[in-house]
Amino acid sequence: MRLENVTAAIRPRSDWEAVDLGFAMVRRDFWRCLTVWCLATGLPAVLAIWLLWNHPLVLLLVFWWLRPAGSRMVLFELSRRLFGEAPSWRDIWREIPRAWTRRFLHRFLLLRFSPWLPVTLAIESLEGLRGRAYKQRAARICRRGEGVTLWIYIMSDVITVWLGIGLLFLLLAFIPDGMDGAWQAAMQSWDLSQPRDTPLLILRTFVFCTMAAMVLCDVFLTGAGFGIYINNRTWLEGWDVELEFRRLTRRLARTMPIALAIFTVLALAGPQVARAGPPPEQRIEEIKQAPEFEVHTVTDRIPTGRDWNRSFSGDGSLIRLWIRLALYVMLAALVFFLAWFIWSRRHLFARPAAGTAKIREKPRARVVMGMEVTPESLPADVPGTALGLWDEGRRHEAMVLLYRGAIAAIVTRHHIGIEESDTEGDCLRRVQSSATADAGGWPAFFKRLTSLWSAHAYARQPPEDDAVRDLCARWPFTERRDA
Repeated sequence: MRLENVTAAIRPRSDWEAVDLGFAMVRRDFWRCLTVWCLATGLPAVLAIWLLWNHPLVLLLVFWWLRPAGSRMVLFELSRRLFGEAPSWRDIWREIPRAWTRRFLHRFLLLRFSPWLPVTLAIESLEGLRGRAYKQRAARICRRGEGVTLWIYIMSDVITVWLGIGLLFLLLAFIPDGMDGAWQAAMQSWDLSQPRDTPLLILRTFVFCTMAAMVLCDVFLTGAGFGIYINNRTWLEGWDVELEFRRLTRRLARTMPIALAIFTVLALAGPQVARAGPPPEQRIEEIKQAPEFEVHTVTDRIPTGRDWNRSFSGDGSLIRLWIRLALYVMLAALVFFLAWFIWSRRHLFARPAAGTAKIREKPRARVVMGMEVTPESLPADVPGTALGLWDEGRRHEAMVLLYRGAIAAIVTRHHIGIEESDTEGDCLRRVQSSATADAGGWPAFFKRLTSLWSAHAYARQPPEDDAVRDLCARWPFTERRDA
């Protein structure tokens, strides 16, 4: 293994970045990886298809069991190309028997159901460890990124099923018209309530599509496991640091002759330069006689506690004066705060006079569903004005005026809390659930008006002339301007 020949950027990565590295290596040599996978499992797969032609589900299970051989060959291809090698077809044909025979029981039986197989397969195949050494090494390598490894193992199976169903529908879409008689007959004879009696044609088609999807997913799963393996070894063994030291060594090797020549010249000229100058002791004495090295002594007088007190009028009266002034300022601030607090909440202490207590009304809605419903915006005689508009052919304006007048009367006279964001249904529910809804017949009138208005506004079904005249004649709201 030569780190200086790697064809990928070796650096510590996060777990998902390591998965992406494995995907990138597979994409770079996708057709090569797919070919070696098929070569490794081709002959056993053909034999299984011939023996289990009438048992498609068993064939799918056997094909799933053969996957480690193909994964081993994809790992062989990726590992060689990562370190700058290009394995020949002769090397691949030599490696295929080893993918089946090397540690057969351990690979195809003991580890077949392990979700960490994509990573441990690299430890077993590339490092060649066995027994206790293999277990310790696998525990260290799989300790980092074990959650990501489990996720990609599960997601590969999910994507396999999803891709197999997609390939099945794609295949059906490409069957020419008139040539799908066998498939149509199989679909007509298929009883969904009896899954055991599924026609063989449907089962075989689904199994072969799932097998093709399994090949594609396993190639990328092996690449993802190899990426996690490379990343974990980089974190544990410092491959990136080793590569940097090797690059530094190569740069120093190129400059070493020049450095040796400069060192030799300086070494030969050094004694001559030393003899040309004065002795070291004399030079040191000359430096010590310079003005910068002259020692200066400064004496400071530190006052005692008695002197400090005397500086304040001798008896400390100035300190007491400042303390008293600070207390007065704090007391004044407290009195001011209490006065402000009482004044700002004076309404809490006021007692209302008898008969003068008044419930504060909630602000009334001025616009409902984009229509202004204030009494000031309406005519004095709402039903008369609406009937005049209706006779003139201005039907929409007449219905708008009737509905606006009803909403305005409900809000101002009956004090029902209608919000500006309410719809026709909300307004009707508020009227029906209000305490004053049973006083008189105006709630029933408003319900009928709402029905006619909704049909006219949204269904474009204007009411009959008799219905509008009846509404205007039975108008239950007294027309007066309420503040």
